[in-house]
Amino acid sequence: MDDGAAERNAQMLAAHAAGVPVVEIAQRFDLSLSWTGSLLRHHLGADVPETGRGIRCDLDEAQLAGEYRRGATVRALADAYGVSYGTVHRRLSKAGVTFRPRGTPRD
Repeated sequence: MDDGAAERNAQMLAAHAAGVPVVEIAQRFDLSLSWTGSLLRHHLGADVPETGRGIRCDLDEAQLAGEYRRGATVRALADAYGVSYGTVHRRLSKAGVTFRPRGTPRD
């Protein structure tokens, strides 16, 4: 492991020990949520849930729904919030959003 990765990993572990959510650590280091969890869990020995569903993700469903209704795509929202497409889709469904057909112009 190079010095840059070792330093990043040490910072990630320190952030996790300080109570920073895994989602925020992933965003801070520009890593996917799944890779961040895997690094913390398997390579750094942190106590992180095995699946993404166990990682708490604070998303404001009303805000997501509003952004979607104003034309944002599910993919763009997922990228913006650093979560999966499926997470955004589930949260929008829970918020009662009517989905646009794929490929529909967003106005």
